[in-house]
Amino acid sequence: MKISARCEYACRALLELALHWPKRVPLQIQAISSRQNIPMRYLVHILIQLKRAGFVESVRGKEGGYNLAKSPNRIKLGEVVREMGGALGVRAGQNKKKNSIFLSVWTEAGDAVSRVFNKTSLEDIRDRVNGVEEAILYQI
Repeated sequence: MKISARCEYACRALLELALHWPKRVPLQIQAISSRQNIPMRYLVHILIQLKRAGFVESVRGKEGGYNLAKSPNRIKLGEVVREMGGALGVRAGQNKKKNSIFLSVWTEAGDAVSRVFNKTSLEDIRDRVNGVEEAILYQI
C-alpha cells in the first residue's frame, strides 16, 4: 500500500484543524502549513479540494482561515483517502491474474486495510496525538 504525498498532506491538514476543534476560530493557511510542515503551494490546492468534498469550510477576511465542516468523529480516514484519489487496499502489482494463488491473500489484506481506514476517524488520530503529548509532558 502506498499513500501519496497529496493524501498525506490532506490528512495532516485535517488533523491540524481537528486539534483545534471545537474552538471554531479559523486557522490560517500559514499556520497549518508551518505546524504540519506542508508546502504552501500544495496546501492551497488541497484545502480547495477538501472544501469541495465537504470536509472543511473557509472564512474570508483578515481573521479568516479554515475550520472543519463537521465533527472530527464524523470524518473517516477512508473517506479522505478516497477523495484525495488514493486507493484503499494492498496493491498486488500489475500481475493480477485470476489464477494467482496469492489473489485471495491480496484481497483479504486489502479488505483489512480498508476496514482500518473506514473505522478510524480524525478524532481517533487527534486522541492519539493528545495522548502522546500528555505522556511527554508527564515525563518532564
